[in-house]
Amino acid sequence: MNVAYDGAPYRGFASNPNVASVQECLERSLGQVLRHPIAVTGAGRTDAGVHARAQVVSFDADEARFDPDALRRALNRLLAPTISVDNIEATAVDFDARLSCTGRSYRYRIFNRTVPDPLQRHFAWHVRDPLDLEAMSQATTQILGTHDFRSFSKINKSRPQQNFERTVRRACWYRCGDLVLFDITASAFTHQMVRSLVGMYVAIGRGRRAVSAMGEVLGELSRANAPSPAPSHGLVLWCAHYD
Repeated sequence: MNVAYDGAPYRGFASNPNVASVQECLERSLGQVLRHPIAVTGAGRTDAGVHARAQVVSFDADEARFDPDALRRALNRLLAPTISVDNIEATAVDFDARLSCTGRSYRYRIFNRTVPDPLQRHFAWHVRDPLDLEAMSQATTQILGTHDFRSFSKINKSRPQQNFERTVRRACWYRCGDLVLFDITASAFTHQMVRSLVGMYVAIGRGRRAVSAMGEVLGELSRANAPSPAPSHGLVLWCAHYD
């Protein structure tokens, strides 16, 4: 099923003890409607506060109780107003939302104006300083292709052998009025990768770092010289790909 959510009330997609998660809400509501325990898998494990426009979720259900339209209507009543289900359909038995996914696309939104907009504050990072979009765009070429993104990832100390190599297929910056948008598509993403990249791009756009700094920090394989990640509320899981 395709799921959209406002990530603000949740500590991310994945279930964690003693905190609210999107996965927990979905499993509880699905179990209530289908009348048997449900475990769901999401295409992307979004972090705390990160939103989704089209998260893909898979689960196994009792065929005798599976009515997609009725299930969608019931879930939207139970999950509103922070989660909505756009589409539910039966698929191949071996389909897995995460393992079958061939790529993910994210969008980051920056509200770039001196005066803040209260209507944007939950879904865009307010950056008062003028941003040099040309410099930010030039720096995108340095992350295209396959790289080790250790410098732009949150390190899990319990997994010392973690693999940080990812393939970025597309990355671009553009302006739409007062909004500055960053779209990125990759095979997969490391923890906090997009937000960390955006933090560096904004430092470049503000003139605090050179365009070449993106490639230099990427090659260092260390977070020591990387700026702080951008806030989570500006990030949206935009699309999951299955081509």
